Amino acid sequence: MTPYPRLAGRSVRLAITADLHYGPRHADGEAATRHLAADLSHDPPDLFVIAGDVGAGDEFGRCLDLFADLPCAKALVPGNHDIWVRSDDPRGDSLDVYQRHLPAEAAARGFHYLDAGPLVLPDAGLAVVGSMNWYDYSWGLDGLREVAADWPDRLRSKRFRRGRHNDANFVKWRYDDPGFARAAVETLDDHVQDALLAGARQVLLVTHHPPFRGLTPPPPAEPDLDSCLWAAFSGTAELEELLTRYAGRIPLAFCGHTHFAREAVHGLTRGFNVGGDYDHKRLLRVDWPAGEVTAVEYHATGEPVMVG
Repeated sequence: MTPYPRLAGRSVRLAITADLHYGPRHADGEAATRHLAADLSHDPPDLFVIAGDVGAGDEFGRCLDLFADLPCAKALVPGNHDIWVRSDDPRGDSLDVYQRHLPAEAAARGFHYLDAGPLVLPDAGLAVVGSMNWYDYSWGLDGLREVAADWPDRLRSKRFRRGRHNDANFVKWRYDDPGFARAAVETLDDHVQDALLAGARQVLLVTHHPPFRGLTPPPPAEPDLDSCLWAAFSGTAELEELLTRYAGRIPLAFCGHTHFAREAVHGLTRGFNVGGDYDHKRLLRVDWPAGEVTAVEYHATGEPVMVG
């Protein structure tokens, strides 16, 4: 748990992005990320947070290098792409990457790794907690049972109509999906309690996979196999239950992963999916405690565009 004492008073300006997917495979997105970094340098917030999918492999550190000199507190959660490995990866398996390699890469660039503990802003009575979060299939089970007789095999193999979810190819660890999702929520629960014990009156939540179903793309009118599978691989009902338990303590939640910008409410928590995609990026600027959220979009060329 890291306190960050430099913030004066109760007002905090946050900037939150997600799904940077940095690297030459997505040249337009790489350029857009550089524009986003330059804009932040011109108008730095008090706290900058990345909600996962920074960059696969070596691109994780290269992306964070863009923000290494940003004069503010910085934090992140990793995304599923960030823990992808190949069988001969010198970093080890996905759990090694998640627990050891990524925290070290983040710390070297001045980023607090939220999956390891909360970031407490004591002068503001606020803490930021975060998790990569994971999926336990709970959001898709009802629909899958209706549309696919082979749904158990589909979940085990992550097999869509065309091809497989790349997590099946590149996430390699001892966990099954429900097991890791459960562990992630239990850890997050501990971090919320740690933040409250440290004096935070309210907690902001940052995850990669959406923390509640309302922050995923709207489902089709008639469920189909692929939409039900994507729902199954998007999040977990256990995190929704955590939000209910801490009603009133977690007023805002932010996520990425789906590349679909969305705002929704779960109980007393107002949530935002950052949006952005491989070819363009989005940044949410948040004024706390006012709760005002504005979105800025960045493309490979042109000026930043206010979109909300």
